[in-house]
Amino acid sequence: MLGAIVIIALFLRFYQLGINPPSLDWDEVSMGYNAYSILQTGADEYGNKFPLSIRSFDDYKPALYTYLTVPFIKIFGLNELAVRVPSAIIGVLSVLAIYFLVKELLQKWDRRYREPIALMSAFFLAISPWHLQFSRAAFEGNIGLFFFITGFLFLLKSLRHGNFFYFSSISFLLSLYSYHSFRLFVPLFLLAFLVVFWKGILNFKKQAVISLAILLLLSFPIWNSFLRTGTGTGARLSMVTIFSDVKVINPSIKRIDYDRNNNDYIGTLFHNRRVAYTLAAAKGYLDHFNPDFLFIHGDGWVQHHAVNVGMLYLWDLPFIVAGIYYLLKKHNRFILILFASFLLFPIPASLTTGTPHPVRAIGMILGFHIFAAVGIVFFWEKIMLLKKIFMRTAIILIILICFMINVAYYFHQYYVHTPIEYGYFWQYGYKEALSYAKENEAKFDRVIMTYFYDQPYIYYLFYNKIDPLWYQRNWDYNKNGETDRFKRVIGKYTFKNIEYSKDINLGKTLLIGTPDEIPDSAHILKIIKFPDGKTAFKIVET
Repeated sequence: MLGAIVIIALFLRFYQLGINPPSLDWDEVSMGYNAYSILQTGADEYGNKFPLSIRSFDDYKPALYTYLTVPFIKIFGLNELAVRVPSAIIGVLSVLAIYFLVKELLQKWDRRYREPIALMSAFFLAISPWHLQFSRAAFEGNIGLFFFITGFLFLLKSLRHGNFFYFSSISFLLSLYSYHSFRLFVPLFLLAFLVVFWKGILNFKKQAVISLAILLLLSFPIWNSFLRTGTGTGARLSMVTIFSDVKVINPSIKRIDYDRNNNDYIGTLFHNRRVAYTLAAAKGYLDHFNPDFLFIHGDGWVQHHAVNVGMLYLWDLPFIVAGIYYLLKKHNRFILILFASFLLFPIPASLTTGTPHPVRAIGMILGFHIFAAVGIVFFWEKIMLLKKIFMRTAIILIILICFMINVAYYFHQYYVHTPIEYGYFWQYGYKEALSYAKENEAKFDRVIMTYFYDQPYIYYLFYNKIDPLWYQRNWDYNKNGETDRFKRVIGKYTFKNIEYSKDINLGKTLLIGTPDEIPDSAHILKIIKFPDGKTAFKIVET
């Protein structure tokens, strides 16, 4: 049975992997080119040797996914498939890992419950819209989730065999280097685990202390990077945290100024930054339990879900509720740590803007699918107790029909409508436009491409396989070590927003711009369209 589930997971993650989603987004392209650069030179695009964070667009991505991509670029070349294969493989391995994790969590349960719940947990993860979305594209959160699952699994095993503490520390270390949100979640989880299982941990004090020391020592560069707001984790944190978002604090500032002007000193107790941040974090946390986010529409970032589909199947809902009910009745330390991890997972995301955020809270997948598996197994047991065969059969048929309709709807939306309706958001068109430019660049003195859709330069590097060593020596055209936010110059290519009235006067220039930047009256050489038929780029010559 587990083998069949793994085959399903493999098929769903590798079918049309290179073409759906319909294009690599700029983060995927960045990780791909930087992996190519490391493969060729041992350094990222800026010449940083074997970095722990990839500078990229000055957002300093965790480097682990990039390193995992290196061997696949060596095998497949620099292309879409090579960039996404690591995530797909890790996604399949996560399906296996959750099976063994559930068996460990339910080790004290009767085998007639433990085995089917573990299998159903793996099956639900294999077909999960949430998990499929992030294991069919290069998302670091998917990598972090896998290493957390294995770390959790080894940690539970260490309560019986102390040497597993070492494997656990390595897994948690890799999760820390995989994705930013695990850098807050893992310490919280380990603290919760210590509180729940401190007696069991004391049985293997030596192994526990050594493994913790290994984890702290090898993760020191991460904690050190928190102190640097210009680079690494500190730079990324300063971009997304609620504590640097003026929209969070400005309303409170206005209210406290009003209260002070009216001598209302009680108001200062309510309108201050501590209250504002607490309310923002509480809202962000609860956003992740919004039924519309979970079961109907997903979040506001369309790259995170299929068209009009939530992060989970609507079919899951009653079984999640039933599973939570049954688990609360079976309360023990293992169930307690499962609930603790589930409730801790949204905390890192709640401290950032743009909630709910299914990547930053990706670990919630574990709880939801384990709850649903418990619910369906115990619901099945209740159905089998019905004496009337007709009633039993009717209920089973209704459940199966609803399940098949829900799953069929998701896959129809994902494979048919999402590539068309969301192609724009996956930066579709860069490959096609740059291919045309490559074919015709010899005819022109310069090529100017719009920055409107953001980060076009990385697509140029990726699809033209620009020599990383050459780029490392030439990226800093300003000679100050800094990048321009909306301009890059690479050889005869300039990437900036098109100023048509000025740029049209340049001699022998190929302009690649948006419909708003280039008028219909221009002599258009080629039009690149999004999958939905709308114009992405107009290409003209001066």
